[in-house]
Amino acid sequence: MTRQELTKAIEEKTTVVALTDCLLGFSETELKTLPLGPLKKHAKKYGFDITTGELGELLKESLELEKKRPHFEKIGNAVIESILWVVSGVIETGSLCMIFGDSGTFKSFLAICIAACIATGRDFYGHTVKKGAIFYIAAEGSAGIIRRFRAWSQENNVNITEAPIYRYTGAVNLLDQANILTAALEDAIDNETEPPVLAVIDTWSRALTGDDSDTSAAADGLAKLDAIRAKFPGLAIVIIHHTGHREKSRARGASLIHAAVDSEFRVEKTSDCNIIFTNTKSKESELLPPMAFKARGVKLIADNGGYLLNESGEIETSAVLDTIDDYIAPVGDTGLGKNQERILETLRSIEGHNMTAGDLLETLKKRFAMKKDAFDKAILSMEERGLLYSETGFICLGKPKKDLS
Repeated sequence: MTRQELTKAIEEKTTVVALTDCLLGFSETELKTLPLGPLKKHAKKYGFDITTGELGELLKESLELEKKRPHFEKIGNAVIESILWVVSGVIETGSLCMIFGDSGTFKSFLAICIAACIATGRDFYGHTVKKGAIFYIAAEGSAGIIRRFRAWSQENNVNITEAPIYRYTGAVNLLDQANILTAALEDAIDNETEPPVLAVIDTWSRALTGDDSDTSAAADGLAKLDAIRAKFPGLAIVIIHHTGHREKSRARGASLIHAAVDSEFRVEKTSDCNIIFTNTKSKESELLPPMAFKARGVKLIADNGGYLLNESGEIETSAVLDTIDDYIAPVGDTGLGKNQERILETLRSIEGHNMTAGDLLETLKKRFAMKKDAFDKAILSMEERGLLYSETGFICLGKPKKDLS
């Protein structure tokens, strides 16, 4: 029944009894699929409630279906909610995130560190986490994943034996066998008491089992990930991906993946072997300042308490990442505005990387005609992002030194 047909059928029914009698003449199928807009408008006009009494019973199924189906609502009446984070400022609850980088940039190590922190409830280098279950889908290097988690456990003095960290044991084929992965996820989630908060796909190329530059394949793969997130509300997914063969500033393959993700991070290794973790996209929040790490080798401990040895009797090793607290991002690589970049550039040029607030403002006034209100706003924003801090009247680059007393 169309809206016009319903409007005409009820236009002279000015009482709730008359309207109910009219609707009783409709078939069961018609009652379930009645367009409710005309009914609500009619009820408002004549002052009766379509959700109560016999009328409410007649329309019960239609009213329930209305709550579930997509609809338009006024923005002004919508409830505003704060962002929920799996890792504060880094990975949003239920989001799709990408970490990409060239081979050998330790991107999987970063993903493992994030996953282990979440599963054990530990901060990720100053970013609080929502503790929950982790599902690591290693499409390549599955055996190495175990050693890397073990290395993290040893160096952080955290026993992960009972931690809710799961490794997928099968081959990954998002295009043709996503149902198998989904069923395995469902089984693991049903048997786990901790809420499912993160799944890691390592790597995207191997999970697609084909050409990651194929737009059709990438779209199909993303649709499968969307279906998984819809099935498990609150589950964020991180995909690990490679950079382009020539273009190292973006992920390899189909460009639609960049548009699809909610947040994106590039991992690169500098000439002095620093590992830089740069936030290149964030849909719902400001870009984070770059983070820097240094890889450190770790001798693995076997279950018997001794070192883990290979067939030649040599000690097996892995690596962990140590943060570089005093790292200062290069100008132009911070996602900052023009005034913020100028402040950063000025402080970097000064020995000790600090200056009194008054002297800094005077310098910026002379060089760039920067006004005090713009200066104050830029300083506040950079302090909030951890790029600089104030101490005894000085503006200093980096984060404040930890109090060791």
